[in-house]
Amino acid sequence: MKVLIVCLVAVASALPQDGQSGGALPPPVWFLNEIAGNDFKERSAKCEAAFPANEALSSKGPILIPENKAADICINFPPRTLADGRQLKGGWRHDRGGKGACANGCCEFRPPVKKAPEPVDHPGWFETSSDCSSPSNVNKTPILFKGQNGESKTLCIEEDGSYALTQGALQNCGGGCCLFYKN
Repeated sequence: MKVLIVCLVAVASALPQDGQSGGALPPPVWFLNEIAGNDFKERSAKCEAAFPANEALSSKGPILIPENKAADICINFPPRTLADGRQLKGGWRHDRGGKGACANGCCEFRPPVKKAPEPVDHPGWFETSSDCSSPSNVNKTPILFKGQNGESKTLCIEEDGSYALTQGALQNCGGGCCLFYKN
Protein backbone atom coordinates (compact mmCIF):
# COMPACT_ATOMS: atom_id res chain seq x y z
CA MET A 1 0.00 0.00 0.00
CA LYS A 2 2.86 2.39 0.80
CA VAL A 3 4.32 1.75 -2.66
CA LEU A 4 1.01 2.65 -4.31
CA ILE A 5 0.76 5.93 -2.39
CA VAL A 6 4.39 6.81 -3.20
CA CYS A 7 3.73 6.05 -6.90
CA LEU A 8 0.60 8.21 -6.95
CA VAL A 9 2.43 11.09 -5.28
CA ALA A 10 5.28 10.75 -7.78
CA VAL A 11 2.87 10.76 -10.73
CA ALA A 12 0.94 13.73 -9.34
CA SER A 13 4.11 15.73 -8.73
CA ALA A 14 5.27 15.05 -12.29
CA LEU A 15 2.08 16.51 -13.77
CA PRO A 16 2.22 20.18 -14.75
CA GLN A 17 0.72 22.41 -12.09
CA ASP A 18 0.77 25.68 -14.02
CA GLY A 19 -2.77 25.47 -15.43
CA GLN A 20 -1.42 25.72 -18.97
CA SER A 21 -0.35 22.14 -19.47
CA GLY A 22 -3.17 19.77 -18.71
CA GLY A 23 -4.94 21.64 -15.93
CA ALA A 24 -8.05 23.71 -16.43
CA LEU A 25 -7.37 26.45 -18.92
CA PRO A 26 -8.81 29.91 -18.61
CA PRO A 27 -11.51 30.36 -21.25
CA PRO A 28 -10.84 32.53 -24.28
CA VAL A 29 -12.12 36.10 -24.16
CA TRP A 30 -14.05 37.44 -27.15
CA PHE A 31 -15.92 40.49 -28.41
CA LEU A 32 -17.83 41.45 -31.56
CA ASN A 33 -15.73 43.41 -34.03
CA GLU A 34 -16.10 43.89 -37.76
CA ILE A 35 -12.70 44.56 -39.32
CA ALA A 36 -12.32 45.30 -43.03
CA GLY A 37 -9.81 43.51 -45.20
CA ASN A 38 -9.00 39.98 -46.24
CA ASP A 39 -5.61 39.53 -44.57
CA PHE A 40 -6.16 37.31 -41.52
CA LYS A 41 -2.91 38.34 -39.79
CA GLU A 42 -3.61 42.05 -40.21
CA ARG A 43 -7.18 41.69 -38.91
CA SER A 44 -5.96 39.59 -35.96
CA ALA A 45 -3.33 42.20 -35.04
CA LYS A 46 -6.07 44.85 -34.94
CA CYS A 47 -7.98 42.77 -32.36
CA GLU A 48 -5.30 43.17 -29.71
CA ALA A 49 -5.25 46.94 -30.26
CA ALA A 50 -9.08 47.09 -30.11
CA PHE A 51 -9.41 45.10 -26.87
CA PRO A 52 -8.95 47.93 -24.33
CA ALA A 53 -11.83 49.89 -25.89
CA ASN A 54 -14.00 46.74 -26.02
CA GLU A 55 -13.07 45.07 -22.73
CA ALA A 56 -16.34 46.07 -21.03
CA LEU A 57 -18.26 44.41 -23.89
CA SER A 58 -16.13 41.26 -23.91
CA SER A 59 -17.19 37.84 -22.66
CA LYS A 60 -15.56 34.60 -21.53
CA GLY A 61 -18.79 32.69 -22.12
CA PRO A 62 -20.30 31.05 -25.17
CA ILE A 63 -20.11 33.13 -28.34
CA LEU A 64 -23.54 34.59 -29.07
CA ILE A 65 -24.23 36.90 -32.01
CA PRO A 66 -27.06 39.45 -32.26
CA GLU A 67 -29.22 38.55 -35.25
CA ASN A 68 -28.69 42.02 -36.78
CA LYS A 69 -24.86 41.87 -36.55
CA ALA A 70 -22.20 40.09 -38.59
CA ALA A 71 -20.68 37.00 -36.99
CA ASP A 72 -17.26 38.69 -36.84
CA ILE A 73 -15.37 38.31 -33.58
CA CYS A 74 -12.02 39.00 -32.00
CA ILE A 75 -11.01 36.13 -29.73
CA ASN A 76 -7.94 35.66 -27.54
CA PHE A 77 -6.96 32.07 -26.79
CA PRO A 78 -4.70 31.37 -23.81
CA PRO A 79 -1.42 29.54 -24.50
CA ARG A 80 -1.46 25.81 -23.76
CA THR A 81 0.42 22.56 -24.11
CA LEU A 82 -1.31 19.65 -25.82
CA ALA A 83 -1.23 16.09 -24.46
CA ASP A 84 1.39 15.16 -27.07
CA GLY A 85 3.72 17.93 -25.83
CA ARG A 86 3.12 20.41 -28.65
CA GLN A 87 2.77 23.97 -27.44
CA LEU A 88 0.21 26.40 -28.79
CA LYS A 89 1.16 30.00 -28.17
CA GLY A 90 -2.39 31.32 -28.19
CA GLY A 91 -3.10 34.98 -28.90
CA TRP A 92 -5.59 37.17 -30.69
CA ARG A 93 -7.34 36.20 -33.90
CA HIS A 94 -10.16 37.70 -35.94
CA ASP A 95 -12.72 35.18 -37.16
CA ARG A 96 -15.56 35.63 -39.60
CA GLY A 97 -18.01 32.91 -38.71
CA GLY A 98 -21.63 32.23 -39.41
CA LYS A 99 -24.84 32.11 -37.46
CA GLY A 100 -26.54 28.99 -36.21
CA ALA A 101 -30.01 28.79 -34.68
CA CYS A 102 -31.50 32.09 -33.50
CA ALA A 103 -34.10 33.09 -30.89
CA ASN A 104 -35.23 36.50 -29.64
CA GLY A 105 -32.73 38.36 -31.82
CA CYS A 106 -29.72 36.27 -30.71
CA CYS A 107 -27.89 33.50 -32.58
CA GLU A 108 -25.37 30.77 -31.95
CA PHE A 109 -21.93 31.39 -33.45
CA ARG A 110 -20.67 28.95 -36.06
CA PRO A 111 -16.88 29.09 -36.27
CA PRO A 112 -15.19 29.13 -39.66
CA VAL A 113 -14.23 25.44 -39.74
CA LYS A 114 -14.10 22.92 -42.56
CA LYS A 115 -16.49 20.46 -40.91
CA ALA A 116 -19.61 22.06 -39.45
CA PRO A 117 -20.84 20.70 -36.12
CA GLU A 118 -23.84 18.39 -36.18
CA PRO A 119 -27.18 20.14 -35.65
CA VAL A 120 -28.69 19.86 -32.17
CA ASP A 121 -32.31 18.85 -31.55
CA HIS A 122 -33.47 21.38 -28.95
CA PRO A 123 -36.54 20.80 -26.77
CA GLY A 124 -39.54 23.06 -27.33
CA TRP A 125 -39.85 26.09 -25.05
CA PHE A 126 -41.73 29.35 -24.67
CA GLU A 127 -41.73 32.29 -22.29
CA THR A 128 -44.75 32.66 -20.00
CA SER A 129 -46.15 34.95 -17.34
CA SER A 130 -48.54 32.32 -15.93
CA ASP A 131 -48.41 28.58 -16.58
CA CYS A 132 -47.76 26.06 -19.35
CA SER A 133 -51.36 25.08 -20.11
CA SER A 134 -51.55 26.89 -23.48
CA PRO A 135 -48.35 26.45 -25.48
CA SER A 136 -47.92 29.28 -27.98
CA ASN A 137 -44.98 30.69 -29.91
CA VAL A 138 -43.04 27.49 -29.19
CA ASN A 139 -39.33 27.65 -30.09
CA LYS A 140 -37.16 24.62 -30.91
CA THR A 141 -33.92 26.56 -30.64
CA PRO A 142 -31.28 27.27 -28.01
CA ILE A 143 -32.80 29.34 -25.18
CA LEU A 144 -31.33 32.75 -26.02
CA PHE A 145 -32.46 36.24 -25.04
CA LYS A 146 -31.24 39.80 -25.31
CA GLY A 147 -30.70 40.98 -21.77
CA GLN A 148 -28.30 41.20 -18.85
CA ASN A 149 -26.71 38.73 -16.44
CA GLY A 150 -29.09 37.88 -13.60
CA GLU A 151 -32.30 38.91 -15.39
CA SER A 152 -35.11 36.54 -14.27
CA LYS A 153 -37.20 34.58 -16.77
CA THR A 154 -40.10 32.12 -16.50
CA LEU A 155 -40.27 29.55 -19.28
CA CYS A 156 -42.13 26.41 -20.16
CA ILE A 157 -39.64 23.79 -21.34
CA GLU A 158 -40.61 20.52 -22.99
CA GLU A 159 -39.80 17.47 -20.87
CA ASP A 160 -41.10 13.97 -21.64
CA GLY A 161 -43.85 15.19 -23.98
CA SER A 162 -45.26 17.96 -21.78
CA TYR A 163 -44.17 21.43 -20.73
CA ALA A 164 -42.70 22.12 -17.29
CA LEU A 165 -42.80 25.56 -15.68
CA THR A 166 -39.18 26.58 -15.20
CA GLN A 167 -37.77 29.54 -13.28
CA GLY A 168 -34.31 30.78 -14.13
CA ALA A 169 -32.07 33.66 -15.05
CA LEU A 170 -29.95 34.90 -17.92
CA GLN A 171 -26.20 34.30 -17.62
CA ASN A 172 -23.07 34.19 -19.80
CA CYS A 173 -24.09 37.33 -21.68
CA GLY A 174 -21.96 38.54 -24.55
CA GLY A 175 -22.70 40.89 -27.42
CA GLY A 176 -25.97 41.80 -25.67
CA CYS A 177 -27.20 38.18 -25.88
CA CYS A 178 -27.53 35.70 -23.01
CA LEU A 179 -28.20 32.05 -22.24
CA PHE A 180 -31.00 30.93 -19.91
CA TYR A 181 -30.08 28.83 -16.88
CA LYS A 182 -32.57 27.02 -14.64
CA ASN A 183 -32.59 28.02 -10.96
